[in-house]
Amino acid sequence: MARTVFILLLLLWASGADPPAPAAVAARQQQSLSPAERLAALYKDHLPFNVLVVLPFKESNNDKFGLTMEKARPVIDIAVEDIIAEGILPAKWINLTYHDSRYWEDSSLAERHATTGVVQAYCEHRLDAILGFADSYSLATVAKVSAGFGNGVPVMTTAGMIAQIGSKKNFPYLTRMQGSYRQMADSIYQFLACKEDNDAKELNYKNLVFVYHDKRRALNRPQTTNNGEQVSDTASSHCYFSLYAIKNYFTEKSDYFKEAWKISTPHLPFDEEASRSPADVLSWLRIVSQQANGRFFILLGLSNYGDKAERETQCIGCLIEPLDEEGHS
Repeated sequence: MARTVFILLLLLWASGADPPAPAAVAARQQQSLSPAERLAALYKDHLPFNVLVVLPFKESNNDKFGLTMEKARPVIDIAVEDIIAEGILPAKWINLTYHDSRYWEDSSLAERHATTGVVQAYCEHRLDAILGFADSYSLATVAKVSAGFGNGVPVMTTAGMIAQIGSKKNFPYLTRMQGSYRQMADSIYQFLACKEDNDAKELNYKNLVFVYHDKRRALNRPQTTNNGEQVSDTASSHCYFSLYAIKNYFTEKSDYFKEAWKISTPHLPFDEEASRSPADVLSWLRIVSQQANGRFFILLGLSNYGDKAERETQCIGCLIEPLDEEGHS
């Protein structure tokens, strides 16, 4: 996979490089060379190929996918060695440099560190392509800015699944290898959403509530962080971006959801890393049940149960049972 990535990056980079003379091109095209070998022959004067890898150097709770330089670098090294061993490109065909986005240090400042590293590499004439990124904010900024460097700098990533960076107008040189949350939204829509044909074999759910982790919007968020900063400065979570894609897809495809979610989409964000009590969870379930079912069943006579924790557990189990039209569960 990594070897294919490098070949693709070379093709993207070469498409924006100054082409050799037409006569030389015609002569070489008569030879029985593979596309990769022809590429190396045509653009040998442009080597080495300068690739900047942007990833956090350390693991942290900010990165839910565990994308670090320590994990990526061995794969990159093997790909480079394979390309040389198979004679596709000569030794020293690539110049790799590694930049720490410092996403592990502060998720809100990683965008700055990543962008300055890319700009520095471009100013030092060692930027033909970019790999990596663990967060969508850094990726979006770099992919948008680097498109204006020279003839454009290709960016390839396994992250960046958010729908907001799918525009080829704004991100013309970005390749996302894992697709996007919009593709996931399509699968969920086909699986459970109410559709116009209302096929009896499908779930056709109408009352949906999004319950998700997001520090920025959480009901149980503190007003300030440990550093005294506003929580509103915290980056949105992957959960938020995935549900944002689902919401947009549903409203695009269904007139029902377009009308039902016109003002707001039923949702309950919480911070899974912040402290919470059973009473907090109980209150959240009440909110979710009201939004999803219109009414909810509360078990009365809690004093008949044992200790407080047991009573709350029993009650939580009842809250998710909807009431019928006569008020029975």
